[in-house]
Amino acid sequence: MKSLFILIVILFSACKGGQPVQENTPSDVPFQVLITASQSNIEEPQRKIIDNQKALESLFAEINKTRNPELPIPEINFDKEIVAFVNLGQTSTGGHTVTVENIEMKKDEVVIHIGGTSPRPKDNVTMVITTPFTMVRLNKQILPIVFKPKLNK
Repeated sequence: MKSLFILIVILFSACKGGQPVQENTPSDVPFQVLITASQSNIEEPQRKIIDNQKALESLFAEINKTRNPELPIPEINFDKEIVAFVNLGQTSTGGHTVTVENIEMKKDEVVIHIGGTSPRPKDNVTMVITTPFTMVRLNKQILPIVFKPKLNK
């Protein structure tokens, strides 16, 4: 019986599931996409965190400047949540997108990984100026938030 107990202890100690998670291992931060569209009416690229109702309303005033009907302003509980806004800036054709691929928490920062697409030279696209953007909701973060882009072609 004693040898069986020792064997079980050895087996459990050899399992990788019992090892602690390393301190610098990133983990995913949950988020919800609120809006992704091709027209933000904002010509310059932007990456920003919105943490109050006034800033959100100001952003939507710009987005809705030429829209009819207007996009509704999402309800955000700014006591618990923030909004990440990523705008690609003005592009000369359609076919461009911007997305938040994932958000990860690292030891000393929260990283918002930005993806998206861009048309290839011979792709058929609309010949219209676009200003693609995306907006996501996530829980408030204590650590600094940084954006890391990766545009897929």
